[in-house]
Amino acid sequence: MLLRSGIKGFDELLYGGLIKNSAILVEGVPGAGKTTFGLEFIYKGIKEMHEPGIVITFEELPEQLYRDAANFGWDLRQLEEQNLLRVICTSPELIFNNTRDFLVSIVKEISAKRLLLDSITQFNMEISNPSELRRSVYSLCSGLKRMGLTSIFIKEVEDYKSNKACFEEYLVDTVIRLYFEETSHFRKRYIEILKSRGQDFISGKYPFKFTPNGLEVIGFPEIIEPLDQCLLPEEKLSSGIDGLDNILGGGFLKRSSIMIEGASGTGKSVMGIHYLLEGIKNNEKGLLLVTEESASSVRQYIDSFAFNGGIVWPHEDFFIMDRLYDSTSLEDLINKMITMIKTHSIQRVVIDFVNTFLEISDNMLVLKTILRNLLNNLFMLGCTTILILNEEQSDNHSSVIKNIIQPLVRGEIHLSSTVKKGKRYRSLEVSKMKGQKYITGTHLAEITSSGMAVYQRLGGV
Repeated sequence: MLLRSGIKGFDELLYGGLIKNSAILVEGVPGAGKTTFGLEFIYKGIKEMHEPGIVITFEELPEQLYRDAANFGWDLRQLEEQNLLRVICTSPELIFNNTRDFLVSIVKEISAKRLLLDSITQFNMEISNPSELRRSVYSLCSGLKRMGLTSIFIKEVEDYKSNKACFEEYLVDTVIRLYFEETSHFRKRYIEILKSRGQDFISGKYPFKFTPNGLEVIGFPEIIEPLDQCLLPEEKLSSGIDGLDNILGGGFLKRSSIMIEGASGTGKSVMGIHYLLEGIKNNEKGLLLVTEESASSVRQYIDSFAFNGGIVWPHEDFFIMDRLYDSTSLEDLINKMITMIKTHSIQRVVIDFVNTFLEISDNMLVLKTILRNLLNNLFMLGCTTILILNEEQSDNHSSVIKNIIQPLVRGEIHLSSTVKKGKRYRSLEVSKMKGQKYITGTHLAEITSSGMAVYQRLGGV
């Protein structure tokens, strides 16, 4: 029988929850969130699953736990007054010498079903002999199971450089590891299930974050079912640029994904704005995800062009997502995007720039999986998507992200520019467009106050 932890997003990694009456080891470095994880397990068990709990701490006073829990709206004092919780500050010696007598009476008194012990690391100070320590911990785990308790043991670790498993990992049923890792921009927290005896689980490291109500584990966006079953592969959406539509035989295939690449100043963002504003003219809602600018600066930029159609902000059909770094992870950002698209029935999406995704993600294989799931979800939701890649010659990151995205998109358009005798000349080339015919070759492009114009190359096929 499975027992829900109550921690948002965590039970999904275990296909429903933890095994009842099991022993769980939660290990991690300082600041990773181990105690918060355990307290939420106890609190949500009481409030949502009606399972009273016991918290045993060796270092923190009850007042410290009350204060920390209150930050998430968890009133532990009230639960104690209601005879649903016991918070005990004691020593490891008492646990080992009087385990059964000490705990059995409390379990019976409040009908406890869950237990948190923080931390098992303190046992090393009490018992120096490794064999005796192992036997004592094994006896403790067995005793708690006989009492009908599902128990979490907190273990402190200094780092994860050693691949050698600690003896506690062999004795418990489930091992959960929390990470607190430094990236190029900030520290990020991850959770990983290393083992769970007797049940299947989803392997891998997943980001999690602190919210006002507790922890939230952020998994990959699931592939969703299409909102409509009628797929019209020949239906096209206008790009908003007449010359480009002529080259593409009418526009982009509906539900396709197109990468627009080029160096700074070649017109990539202008093309994305044309595409979204064309959607508004046709009552098609659009979403612009900007990773380098604020929403207000984007609005000012759009207002500077004569082709904006006199749009007034805020516009009910034009959505802008910015503040990228407010998201704790790329998975978090993608989930927010999918939620917004589903809520507002958005049909056109522009991501400007995708380069930033590489800065947020620290694993190329994970990034490719996330982007594949994202594009599949956008297809299922009926979205036609433009991904803008800023391609600089000296930037190795752009070539890395390009190699990841190229196999995932149906279309690819390259923009370039050169300066001759003080004048800038822009050009456009459709590198690929699966499923539709297009005119090959390099075509002239220019940007004025009226927006972007594209002129077909003579002799293109």
